[in-house]
Amino acid sequence: MSFPKTLSLLSCTAIVTGGTRGIGKGISMELARRGASVALVYGNPARASDAASTVAEIVALNKDIKAIAICADLRDRESPKRIVEETLRALGTEKIDILVHNAANPETTPTPNVTHEIFDTVMDVGLRAPFFLTQAAQPYMHPGSRIIFISSTSARSPSPGITLPLYAASKAAGESLVRSWAFEFGHSHGITVNAVSVAYVETEAVSVVPAAQLEAYRMASAKITAAAPRPGTPDDIAQIVAFLASDSARWVTGSTVSANGGRLLF
Repeated sequence: MSFPKTLSLLSCTAIVTGGTRGIGKGISMELARRGASVALVYGNPARASDAASTVAEIVALNKDIKAIAICADLRDRESPKRIVEETLRALGTEKIDILVHNAANPETTPTPNVTHEIFDTVMDVGLRAPFFLTQAAQPYMHPGSRIIFISSTSARSPSPGITLPLYAASKAAGESLVRSWAFEFGHSHGITVNAVSVAYVETEAVSVVPAAQLEAYRMASAKITAAAPRPGTPDDIAQIVAFLASDSARWVTGSTVSANGGRLLF
């Protein structure tokens, strides 16, 4: 499939955290479809076979690109540097054009039951890792590069039927980083930085949510999704991320783009 020049990602290099399944897989596949070579970061070594299958799917989409899967625990403070180094080495490049912070921990523990360990895990994956992965990647990002943070409507509005205080806080903090980075990296480095605010997307990641909470959330979410009474799909999100990664989005920065079917209209 060919794309207009301003939407093409030909010869770009992308890193997508949480890139082997769900929303991240959809994003990785769309970036590759448009010509980007992709490093897909995943955290669970037991999913190595699934990650390899995703890489094979991506390479099959576009014979002109490269794709690799990198297993890295985003709670490990050495991971950001290793992810960047492995991406550059394995993809045979000296630059990173697109950095997508998609990995997250949708923790549903109510506030009275949150421990320091739970707090640290959510914030390490959802906030610390994006911060330090950006720090590690930025020296290899040239003018025209893109940083994209996958956020959530929970950063701005409570989610009906589901308890997500820590997850929501990590996403709100991420949106704040986006605005700060847009200013910090704009004039000095020519990098745009944006967030994409998603609502309920039906993926296997939601399996961590207790069944009763999840069903209540499904029903409530369908009623207040203006575009259609359905959950989002990974491709719904991937198309918007791919646009933000393209040259067509060169005048968009510091923004949180709603990719949630109008969920926040209510």
